[in-house]
Amino acid sequence: MARTLVVYYSLTGHTRQIAQAIASARDADLEAIEDVVGRDTTLGRPRSAFEGLFGLRSDIREPRHDPREYDLVVVGTPVWSVRLSSPVRAYLSQQRDALERVAFFCTQGGLGGNWVLQDMARVSGRQPIARMVISESELNTPVAEEKVARFARPA
Repeated sequence: MARTLVVYYSLTGHTRQIAQAIASARDADLEAIEDVVGRDTTLGRPRSAFEGLFGLRSDIREPRHDPREYDLVVVGTPVWSVRLSSPVRAYLSQQRDALERVAFFCTQGGLGGNWVLQDMARVSGRQPIARMVISESELNTPVAEEKVARFARPA
């Protein structure tokens, strides 16, 4: 199996849950994107929605893993205001030249997942080998398990 890195940002834990399942299925390294902004606060959530809506990038900490060392980099994001989250937008922008083979997934409470996956491809400059949208209502169900199993199959 190809050496794989799963990189994700999660505020509520939903995206982390799916990232962990993918990493386990692929025996992959796992890395959380660390945002320097406190988001789980009274002003943090509206700020997140604003940044998502306007396509802004947040400040993130330097990643521990170098994407150049992997055959495949899987990137996961929550959907914010029907848009790509600002920490993942920052990661994809900063690592654009280091990414070669990618797969993208997102978790959503409402709508926007397919648009977010397209935006991830645009920001990274890479077409993914696999794409997946998991809705909040699918979490912890056989539907999510099957989607993750299909997505995580070696390509």
